[in-house]
Amino acid sequence: MQRRSFLKVGLFGGLLLAVGAGLGLGLRQGDRSVRPTRALNVISEAAFPVLVAVAARVTRGTSASPVEIAQRVDEALRFAPRQSQQDLDRVLLLLENALGGLLLRGQGTPFTLLDEGDQDAALMAWRDSSVGLLRGAHHGLRKLCLAAHYASADCWAEVAYPGPSLTKTVPPPMSARAPLAVTEAPSAEGMP
Repeated sequence: MQRRSFLKVGLFGGLLLAVGAGLGLGLRQGDRSVRPTRALNVISEAAFPVLVAVAARVTRGTSASPVEIAQRVDEALRFAPRQSQQDLDRVLLLLENALGGLLLRGQGTPFTLLDEGDQDAALMAWRDSSVGLLRGAHHGLRKLCLAAHYASADCWAEVAYPGPSLTKTVPPPMSARAPLAVTEAPSAEGMP
């Protein structure tokens, strides 16, 4: 075999191995054992366990239930624009993806299969990234999880928050005492 042919075969073989390894990593499944307790509105079934893992890391040291936090985030996002809903799902799937993990944080393991220390390191790698989108994704995920946790009255005692100081009074029922008098609106001619 000539040297040139050998190099061509070697380069082609190396490229084929790299593509195969990349596809294998890209298709590697993470932990799917975490299931939602209620029907999901926005987040996909594949992204839900990733959000639960992120919630567990963000709210460690509290009485938070990561599954409940992920459910609350999903419920709150019902009112977000469709593009924002899709973007959150994509961010969670990128965090979970083994090939993305290899390229962005140096670990070819899905996020949900990492131990707690490696999950913390992965989130810190996004937080400290030179890529603004990754930093923004980290802060967005963190704030969504914290807001979902602390918005619940169940956790207010943890932070010594007594609750709202103003109580909303319920107005008395309205009753008609007399017929409603309707006056005509001024005409457009008389307006300045």
